[in-house]
Amino acid sequence: MVTRTEQAMGARTARQSRTRPSLHFFVIAAILVMALIGYAAVIWSGHVRGYEPSKLVAARDLAFFVPIFAVFLWLTRKQRYRGEMVLFTAAVFLFAVGQLAQYRLFSDPEYGARGSERAAAREAKAQTIRLLNIETGYDDEKKSFMFGSEDAVPQTSAVRLPTARKYSLIDILKSANTYIPLAALFAFAVAFKLFQRESVLLWLQRHALVISLTTLFPFALLVLVFSKGGKFLGQTTPWEGVKVLFLVSFAGMLTDTYNHLRRTRWGVPPVRYLVPFAAIAVMPIVPFFALSDFGQMLVFLGVYALLYFVAVRKKSQVAYAIALVAVLFAMFFATSNATTGFGVPGRVHFRFYQWLHTWEPPPADTWWWKKDFERYLEIKGLAPDPSNAGEMRRLNAEAWSDKVLQPSQGIFGVHEGGVLGEGLGLGFPETVPVSDSDFIYSAIAEETGLAGTLALLGTLAAFVLAGSAISLATTDMFSKLLAAGLTAFIGLQAVVNMGGVLRLLPMTGITLPFVSHGGWSLITSFAMLGILLALSHRGGGQQPKT
Repeated sequence: MVTRTEQAMGARTARQSRTRPSLHFFVIAAILVMALIGYAAVIWSGHVRGYEPSKLVAARDLAFFVPIFAVFLWLTRKQRYRGEMVLFTAAVFLFAVGQLAQYRLFSDPEYGARGSERAAAREAKAQTIRLLNIETGYDDEKKSFMFGSEDAVPQTSAVRLPTARKYSLIDILKSANTYIPLAALFAFAVAFKLFQRESVLLWLQRHALVISLTTLFPFALLVLVFSKGGKFLGQTTPWEGVKVLFLVSFAGMLTDTYNHLRRTRWGVPPVRYLVPFAAIAVMPIVPFFALSDFGQMLVFLGVYALLYFVAVRKKSQVAYAIALVAVLFAMFFATSNATTGFGVPGRVHFRFYQWLHTWEPPPADTWWWKKDFERYLEIKGLAPDPSNAGEMRRLNAEAWSDKVLQPSQGIFGVHEGGVLGEGLGLGFPETVPVSDSDFIYSAIAEETGLAGTLALLGTLAAFVLAGSAISLATTDMFSKLLAAGLTAFIGLQAVVNMGGVLRLLPMTGITLPFVSHGGWSLITSFAMLGILLALSHRGGGQQPKT
């Protein structure tokens, strides 16, 4: 049991080590200034390429800093926040970077266009750049030689992109991209108010099993009945709204049993405690397997394993876990070229094969690829002769190239970024399908280079370190596990996302926290942030009960 003297020393140390709120206020103001410069650069780049990004959308995005400053003042003045503000400032920076990257992508008329519209937009942009080079780089004599006279030179203003969209104030107000960030900030405030209360934490800990079961059944129903391809209600992912509840239930169950799980023989806890705990812990993983959602399954397993080791702290069990992960990874690796699934979903086979053989198509009759190949032929209206092996190989290679266009273009974009990047609005991240979501890191890397991605990585690292410090500073196991789990969710999700883009890991299709375009992902990330700040607030001044 922790003594009152140790608690007081921990609270005093937390108060002494935290940074001043005024410093964070000026940092957030500096982020606003940098965002303003970034939006101006995107608008200027759009003019260079022959289209006009919406200034109204840019104003909307910059206006989000008003509620951000309001929440900041609410925390520091109204709530008298006593914790560390690094998490909040880091989240604001990541959010601002994500908003700017999405504005750059969606303002480009080529992004999101299909077929002939996309080709027309690309050609119009290229023609604008050619005319601008002639206009600024050729002297009068050369212009007269090429076009007969200086007055005959085509003007860049004559090239307009037919796919450029104009937004009205009504469009802005009705847009999901307007109310989702506001909903995220509201979720942050609600989570902060709830989780700073000891009565709420005690209730959640005592009802962990009930929370787990009542969350699992509706979640499984969404997965098995209403979801399609891992989505429901359009592009909503069913796991985003429930992962905090799963984490709360797991932390509560682990808090109740960790003393028994510490009593091990050869590194193995008593079976009567291990088996029921493992069964309850695995239950949320089963729907992810049914969804073939390898990315979220990887993140959840990583978070659960981390919390287990935080509570139990047995080195032998760390070794067992590493061995188990190695065996599972080797199994997926070995079966990536298998002719049957061995119970592993085809989507997982595809992810591993794509990771290992990005530019090498599988045989057309491979069990997990055959349906996709046939769908490609159907969409293209092709009916090849199966006896013509050369034609089948060519079409199979084309279908595979179309399937892996996103990761291949993404890695090319990261390479093109170099050290300082192509410049905001001057790269070609619009060639990567859906780069505003899973591949937003690639878009940022291409236009801001290594410098921009290091700023992104440094901010994420600061977030993880600050979250880990909150976990270490807490004096009760449930709060410690909650803080560690929430931090791990953000950190591991970022690692899996960026690792997939850089081909260091199989691509999993999960978003980059606070940065990627997405509704529930942003709302859940800010709710997690609110819980972390509430736990930091409790440790920064309040005396927990013994």
